[in-house]
Amino acid sequence: MEPVEGGWNMNALAGFVIALACVLGAAGPAAAVEVLIGSRQGRTGKQPSAAIVNEPFAIDFDGDGRLYGVEFTRGNRVFRLVRPVVAAAPSPLAVEFVAGVFHQSSSKTPPLAAGPAVAATDARLNGMHDLAIAATDAIYLADTFNHQIKRLDPQAGTVTTVAGTGVAGFSGDGGPATNAQFDQPYCGSLSPDGTRLLIADIKNHRLRAIDLKDGTVTTLAGNGMKGSPIDGAKAVESPLAGPRAVCEATDGTVYLVLREGNALVAIRDGRLRTVVNASGQAGYGGDDGPGREARLNGPKYVCMDREQRVLIVDTENHAVRRYDPETAVIDLVAGMPPQAGAGIGTDWRTTQLRRPHGARIAPDGRLVIADSDNDRILIGSY
Repeated sequence: MEPVEGGWNMNALAGFVIALACVLGAAGPAAAVEVLIGSRQGRTGKQPSAAIVNEPFAIDFDGDGRLYGVEFTRGNRVFRLVRPVVAAAPSPLAVEFVAGVFHQSSSKTPPLAAGPAVAATDARLNGMHDLAIAATDAIYLADTFNHQIKRLDPQAGTVTTVAGTGVAGFSGDGGPATNAQFDQPYCGSLSPDGTRLLIADIKNHRLRAIDLKDGTVTTLAGNGMKGSPIDGAKAVESPLAGPRAVCEATDGTVYLVLREGNALVAIRDGRLRTVVNASGQAGYGGDDGPGREARLNGPKYVCMDREQRVLIVDTENHAVRRYDPETAVIDLVAGMPPQAGAGIGTDWRTTQLRRPHGARIAPDGRLVIADSDNDRILIGSY
């Protein structure tokens, strides 16, 4: 590995690190990061296969510890692992598909919204971005390009519509969610107490919420205009630049990641503040320093860990990063940003990712990442 003008050849260095990590992993104990399910066959899969997951996006766990996930536009199905995810279980695990008809689509595919209730395996889902599993094991699906939120009942094997008419638009605040209009709902995240579903309504430039007790919908943030968030403003009076994903901490703070804004904002007591990347400029940098001074690049997902730190899936940096609200510091958790790749190292920081879109903490405490453009789901120590 030769030095080049201005420093070392970073591509060669990254390759050397990956190769060394793989050798050390083979010689020592089991690697801390491994493939749970998936393979690169998903890149070329044009027909449904019981063994191939196509473009996995979001993931979550039911009460038994079984992982569920959604495929994006190259599959449009909901899948799950046949056994709970526990540290002693062998990997990879078998997968089964529980909802959706295999088809390949795009954001321009006309809505395929079905009636109020259909058999799960007959549901015509379109470009799902997220899922959230309630304590009852009901599964809420962000059926993005159908402009709806669906509810999958795994026991009954049915899919019903809980929000959205299926026609893109904005309407319905204060009334029944089934009569409301959404425009590409990208994320559906449950509040810690399970009483409301937070919806990143990206094309409406709003964060909305569905009260799961009475079925009504309201707006929590965004004035309907696309733009940089205004620190200290009332959340409902501030523009938003691509509200892409949302989660809520146990203290009631709502964290919203902005795709075009390349930022993480916190909403508390109805006010909004940018906590990661105040500049809004795309890029990579700032790890181990103040979150407001860091850079993100097209972040696509966000969730809480057990210590109430915020995991940010920094998709276009091919990484997962972590913001600590107590210290206001951001650090790198996984990936080798800003490079993409498929190498598996001995830990998360020597493992390459390619446009990840989802992450969760598994019931056994490990980190799980939907490594979307590598068509795989990874699991490892956290």
